[in-house]
Amino acid sequence: MADTADPLDRTSHSGLWLTVVLAVLAAVLGSLNGLGRVDQILYDRAAMMSGREADPDILIVAIDDASIDTLGRWPWRRAVHAALLDRLQGARAVGLDLIFAENDTVNPNDDLILANSIRRNGHTVLPVVLDRLHRPTAIEVPIPALAQAAASEGFINARIDSDGVVREAVLSTQFRGDRWNHMAISMLEVGGQAEQAQRLLQRAGPDATILIPYAGRTAHMRTVSYLSVLRGDLPAEELRGKYVLVGAWATGLGDAYPTPVSHDISGMSGVEIIANLLQAARDNRSFLRPPPAWNALFSALPVLLACLALWRLSPKRALLVSIALFGCILLASWLLLVNAQLWFAPTAALAGVALCYPLWSWRSQEAALRYMDNELRRLQREYPPILNEARAQVTSTSASLESRVGELQRALARVRNLRRFLADGLDGMPDATLVFDQEGRMQFRNQAAVMYFQRLGMRPPRVGHPATHLLEKTISDDATRQRVADALSGQQPADTTSPWSADLEVRDYAGRDLILKCAPIHTAEGHFAGTVATLTDISRIRQAERQREETLRFISHDMRAPQSSILALVEMKQESGAETDQGDTLARIAMLANRTLHLVDDFVHLTRAESMTISAVELDLGSLLQDGVDEFWASAHKRNITLALQMPLPAAYVRGDQTLLMRALCNLIDNAIKYSPAHTRIECGINEEPGFWRVSIRDQGQGIAPEDLTRLFEPFSRVGVETRGDVGGAGLGLAFVRTVAERHGGSVEVSSEPGAGSVFSLRLPAAPEDAAAA
Repeated sequence: MADTADPLDRTSHSGLWLTVVLAVLAAVLGSLNGLGRVDQILYDRAAMMSGREADPDILIVAIDDASIDTLGRWPWRRAVHAALLDRLQGARAVGLDLIFAENDTVNPNDDLILANSIRRNGHTVLPVVLDRLHRPTAIEVPIPALAQAAASEGFINARIDSDGVVREAVLSTQFRGDRWNHMAISMLEVGGQAEQAQRLLQRAGPDATILIPYAGRTAHMRTVSYLSVLRGDLPAEELRGKYVLVGAWATGLGDAYPTPVSHDISGMSGVEIIANLLQAARDNRSFLRPPPAWNALFSALPVLLACLALWRLSPKRALLVSIALFGCILLASWLLLVNAQLWFAPTAALAGVALCYPLWSWRSQEAALRYMDNELRRLQREYPPILNEARAQVTSTSASLESRVGELQRALARVRNLRRFLADGLDGMPDATLVFDQEGRMQFRNQAAVMYFQRLGMRPPRVGHPATHLLEKTISDDATRQRVADALSGQQPADTTSPWSADLEVRDYAGRDLILKCAPIHTAEGHFAGTVATLTDISRIRQAERQREETLRFISHDMRAPQSSILALVEMKQESGAETDQGDTLARIAMLANRTLHLVDDFVHLTRAESMTISAVELDLGSLLQDGVDEFWASAHKRNITLALQMPLPAAYVRGDQTLLMRALCNLIDNAIKYSPAHTRIECGINEEPGFWRVSIRDQGQGIAPEDLTRLFEPFSRVGVETRGDVGGAGLGLAFVRTVAERHGGSVEVSSEPGAGSVFSLRLPAAPEDAAAA
């Protein structure tokens, strides 16, 4: 059993370790919150699929190609921007995405005109530029006149990833102790929505960074031409209460960045990126990366599921589950981004699941090959060749799969040959043999079983059918049928020392006497697998026993009759008053005739004790011993021998045949009286032992020599006649006692010392109830 258990245990342990390693690896990679370009591409596709309607309260005033064509080449005079601001008086906040870091030297008065216009507007936010977003060392701000007139300022730096795509935005940073916010945050504060601005900042976390939730592709936000606003083509009601962003849009003018939603075109302008951030704050929507532990769990969970599927399912189904897990991981990432606004980078989970199948397949193949090698070695050790087939040679551990499959094919051929060998062997058995599985369905029958049921007038049993109808047609006794049904279901009898789960003598409906034996079949691990049942026809044996009984009765009658006649003649002669010497002769004849009768009785009783069927009933040994003492009390009293019974007698219950046990006790008491001198004492008692009762007969005779004890219970053995006197008998009484004791599962013992008497003990098993109580 160890040969089969150890490989399976090692396989389970290796699978567990592989699962742990893969899950830990996926968790470690997942804790990095992204694995470079692959995760970036997946995020871009997810962000593109998570678009929404543009906010109608956000308006971009674009410095487009038409405005450039009409107003002239860039840059325009700042008085033009002042005129535009005058048109935007009703806006909630105006963000000028235009850099005014130096004074206008061509038209110096334009700076004052623009400053006055900014002051009149009262909700204008001007841009600043940092040299870097984290820990900046320099800042580019508007000229003082404009800065003082503006309602607020905000930086417009874009955070560009390593691949040149703008996916994130920094909302706030520190420069020389002052807090600087992004232009979108500053516009919300100026527009009276500081609460939304703060909510977005708090959601961003300590580094004030978020993934920009783009509302759509380039030009998705509402846009109007700079020229049309300047001309007054747009009614004032269209501008009232709006967030207005003014920025460059024309070809070759201003900044344009690749974004997740604009890979396939020239990019998205910086002013539109600011507009998307502004809408994100107003919608309370921002994409964030979860804590590393969360992403580690997200990455490890699919790996655990994949390993579980590989452990439990077939390779084909496990492969389908692995493919399905790929889709589930991507779908889960997208759903979490859309609904929970958290971006769980899926590459670590995808890589973990992708590694699971090949690594697990390698492990499974190695485990299968190792198990195959062990089983081939076990087959060689336990089942040597029996049909002259070549002994299989277990290949080395470095052999290929094909070579091992070849060895397995040869081993399976040996198993098939072995099965054929056993099947032919069972088919050649003379007794009807049937094999049943653990459910009681017949799985095999030999030719003798087919012939038996045909002689019984029944259709031979078919493979796969239950044994119920076979028992009903074969066994007439209900109790016996139930006992056999229990044996077929694997229930063990009370006597577990017997190799048979059922050993019964039955008589079928055709009147034949049968021995029905059932033996359990077990697997290599010791589990119940079925039952093999044999039907042995003993009709001829029982017929011979009946003839022997008749012969014994004949011999008994024919031997008794002459001896009885002799005794009658002797008695008649004695009563007629014959001469003294003739009386001695007649007395001698009478003694010999009585001895002949005793010989016949003892022989008949011994033969019957050896062959008769024991009818086991519950008996009280104390009552039997009491009856035996009462029966021989007169004989002992005639010889002045005291026959004593140790009181009180226990309730000593045994199971056996009353007639045989009574005669065995009487033989022991009779022997004790015959071989005891006058004026002695014989003690009879019962003692309890674990699981047994011991009946002891103690006399005060001359005892038995040690060399005679070994053959004391043999038939026709009379020991110690010279010293003990010839008291008659043929040495069959003690042989009868031994036979009765052994037929009842007990024994007879003797202990004796010459000159001190003997103790004969009959030891019998206690009845089950008494044994349990003891």
